Amino acid sequence: MAPRKTRLATSNGERGEIDVPRTSPAITSSAGGLRVGVRVSPSAPRTELRGIYGDRLKISVSAPPEDNRANHVLVEALAGWLGMRREAISVESGHGSRDKVVAFVGIDEAELRSRLTGLLEAGRH
Repeated sequence: MAPRKTRLATSNGERGEIDVPRTSPAITSSAGGLRVGVRVSPSAPRTELRGIYGDRLKISVSAPPEDNRANHVLVEALAGWLGMRREAISVESGHGSRDKVVAFVGIDEAELRSRLTGLLEAGRH
């Protein structure tokens, strides 16, 4: 997942593209709600938001990947950080993988983007 490209004109008039790191994750919409990609690092010393990984959120969780525990802690953390009910957040795909798609219901895209951006800017964990 490469950074987005931004066109740039230099002082001497040359044009080019540079890589600009993403500052918020990609959000997609579906009939069932909104989806955000997440890269999870299980068995970490603590659960924390690590930043952006490509176009995904990068989150470390303190739980091991066995018995769906890391997914459960991921949902709990996102609900707490974003001020949402746990029932409004679910791991939609990637249950046994580090790369997951998390679904959000009951929130519009602008509000979710605002909350995620605020969370990332604050470096909150």
